[in-house]
Amino acid sequence: MTTGAVDYAASYFKYKTPTPIQGAPTNKTLKRLKQELRANASSIESDLGGGDHGYLGLVLTDAEYESISRTPFVAPRYPAALTIPPGTDQIEALNLREQHKEDKRAYYQCKTVEKALQRHIQDAIEGKYLESLVDEDTQLINEDVPAVLLYLFDLYGTVPSEEVKSKETEIRAMQYHPADPMILLFNPIDKLIKMGIAASIPYTEEQVLDIGLTVVRNTRDFEKALGDWEALPATRKTWKTFQKHFKDAQKQLKAIRGPTMQQAGYHHANHLAQQLRTDILQRDNELLSIIQSAVGSGSPPPSIAPTDISTVTEIQHHANAVQSDPVQLEILKLLKQMQQSLATTDTSTGNNRRGRRTPKKTPDNASFNRSQTDKYCWTHGACGHASSVCRAPASGHKQDATFENRMGGSNAFCSDNA
Repeated sequence: MTTGAVDYAASYFKYKTPTPIQGAPTNKTLKRLKQELRANASSIESDLGGGDHGYLGLVLTDAEYESISRTPFVAPRYPAALTIPPGTDQIEALNLREQHKEDKRAYYQCKTVEKALQRHIQDAIEGKYLESLVDEDTQLINEDVPAVLLYLFDLYGTVPSEEVKSKETEIRAMQYHPADPMILLFNPIDKLIKMGIAASIPYTEEQVLDIGLTVVRNTRDFEKALGDWEALPATRKTWKTFQKHFKDAQKQLKAIRGPTMQQAGYHHANHLAQQLRTDILQRDNELLSIIQSAVGSGSPPPSIAPTDISTVTEIQHHANAVQSDPVQLEILKLLKQMQQSLATTDTSTGNNRRGRRTPKKTPDNASFNRSQTDKYCWTHGACGHASSVCRAPASGHKQDATFENRMGGSNAFCSDNA
């Protein structure tokens, strides 16, 4: 008895036709092909391998299948000829015949599914790349699916090391939000592990954990869990225990903050606000120093590059991304107030995005404290430089002006104020 009349590809496969691979296979196209094969094999029910994964065991190696099931997948063999011992009663003989029939049915069904999976591979890849795997007489693949995939990945599936390093950098910089499922943090790292194997530069357990810890630290929300992790003995620090440890930590955060995790990201925003306060304080000190220097020399303050404004804009951008959170809305309001304050400071000192202000003659009634000087400037009055070397002359400036002949210049800081 056979089940050859059943077209499993047409009736059960999720991917009834494969995604064509143009030219030589690559790691990316082979991974997609394997994904299709896994989905197709899983779509047909079977009691084999624990009964939870259909015929997935026809696609995976024994080690791969062991990672998802405690029950090994053992493909059925063609049963030996039926033998009914002499003296067997009719009921027992009937049971033996039915069991033999079922063993043959299971065998043929498994073989038919396997052939459909092999055909999926042949339909996806050009024949010249499968030539050593195809039987000359039947023109069908004569190796099981796991062996075919291992051959193809070994020959065509190598990943450039640069691609692996680029992906690692991308993962280390990823912004994971603690309210999201932890699988969004774990999956990219799992894929990176597989990329490393494909590139023949497998990641060690320590390297994998370092990447995971980097992403967790970036959230600024798992300080306690990170401390508990550091306290664990080295023998317990594995990628598997890492995932369980921070899944449990996320549950604790949700219990404290609620399912929306409203305070998630608060520490990051608070850090940005503190950074802005520091920048503004530094800016104020720089402005004070510049004004004092200008008063002492008679020169107007030099133009100040608006780098702090761009810092404000960047930080405000981060705050806008979380404006649905009432806690962070308060932080956003603070950031905007700081930005306005900084802009006002810029304007009051004569600096803006277009450059320095036009120099003007110092008023005669200027009352800054100034030490005695024998230098006079038409624009600035008594100061630290002569009119002839003034670097910021006002309109109508007279280079020949002196204390004795001020030529209508400023009387600021002159003791006689003539």
